[in-house]
Amino acid sequence: MPSYPIRPSFPIDVRSTPTVVVTREGTAFRFDTTGVGGTPGPSRSQFFGALEALTPGATAVLAAAVPSDPGDPINRAFNGTAFVTAGCALATFVKATLGLSDALLASVLAQAAALPN
Repeated sequence: MPSYPIRPSFPIDVRSTPTVVVTREGTAFRFDTTGVGGTPGPSRSQFFGALEALTPGATAVLAAAVPSDPGDPINRAFNGTAFVTAGCALATFVKATLGLSDALLASVLAQAAALPN
């Protein structure tokens, strides 16, 4: 029976905690890591939970504004974003659609991070 190496043949940086950024591209997902550390941001469900606490019915308003074309970037952001940050496509869409200020969006993200996942 052949033996296999215990170590992987590709380099792994174990000195820092990587941040994972998940991007949906069509029907595929892309996972990018950076060595910055920390958490990538609140999850999509945490974000929508905090948004509903701030403005009941906001999710329904957003869902109605999303184009039905699955190839549209707004549709992909609304349905495929895993972690929400202030500059991501989902947060930009929410901010523009609901007319949120930068301070209010930052408040929603902070409240979302405190919610259980």
